Amino acid sequence: MFRIVTLGRLCSQASVARLRQLQIVALPVLLSLVSFFAVSAFDLTGAKQPPLAHQQMKDEGQQLFASICAGCHGLDGKGAERAPDIARRPQVVQLSDHELMEILRQGKPTAGMPPFEYLGPPKLSALLTYLRTLQGKGAAGALPGDPQSGRQLFFGQARCSQCHAVHGEGGFLGRDLSTYGATLSPSEIRTNILQVGGPFNKLNKTAVVLMRDGQKFSGIIRNEDNFSIQLQSTDGTFHFLKRSDVAHLDFRPDPVMPTDYDKSLSASQLNDLSSYLASIAQVHRKREFSDEDDDN
Repeated sequence: MFRIVTLGRLCSQASVARLRQLQIVALPVLLSLVSFFAVSAFDLTGAKQPPLAHQQMKDEGQQLFASICAGCHGLDGKGAERAPDIARRPQVVQLSDHELMEILRQGKPTAGMPPFEYLGPPKLSALLTYLRTLQGKGAAGALPGDPQSGRQLFFGQARCSQCHAVHGEGGFLGRDLSTYGATLSPSEIRTNILQVGGPFNKLNKTAVVLMRDGQKFSGIIRNEDNFSIQLQSTDGTFHFLKRSDVAHLDFRPDPVMPTDYDKSLSASQLNDLSSYLASIAQVHRKREFSDEDDDN
């Protein structure tokens, strides 16, 4: 009887030992499967995530990008001293969503990029959504208007070219709009045209500066700080003015950019103009990619 009991105990001990060996081998595999299915359960399009509108995901992604990515890649994703361009570089832009997600999750330790799997699938998806907008893919879709008619409006009735340029044509007082529509949908562009910044936006006002010696300058303020003002006049001349020499600074009431496009342009014309700005940005981006491919 003693031998039987001892043998039973030995068998039991052997079974326990074998079970522990199986646990040691199987546990990492099980955890990997759980992790895989947990991430796979989230559709990158947002279909299986909690209901988040595309704009909300984009906004959340922008905040995440600014806090954890911009320090190395720049706020626009076009690269800095510590990390490469991920907004325009074809090798990055042409990666699938799944490939980009794996890079976000696992990082690239050899290149100094840490993993961000700890953020969880919803935040990673928001981050990916914003990255795609930086790459110009967030604005994809059918254009609501006719870009060719929009071009005629840009250089004609809408008077945009008096201040703004596209592909080297137009004015210089406003920002160059060649790539303005790269990360915006036509509807977002349309909204920005109608909401130019409000009546108190100094960037949309002509500044008039009276100096202590009697000189007067007028134009658009390009930069200013506690000590100086950088002013560009309508003929393109830049003036660097010391604040200590300024007697008075005021702004003319009439805005530089019209604020009545909702009255001067029809709804279809606004769609045409928005579509033009979106289409030229897409053409500009394709040219950039082509040039980079040639360089490589």
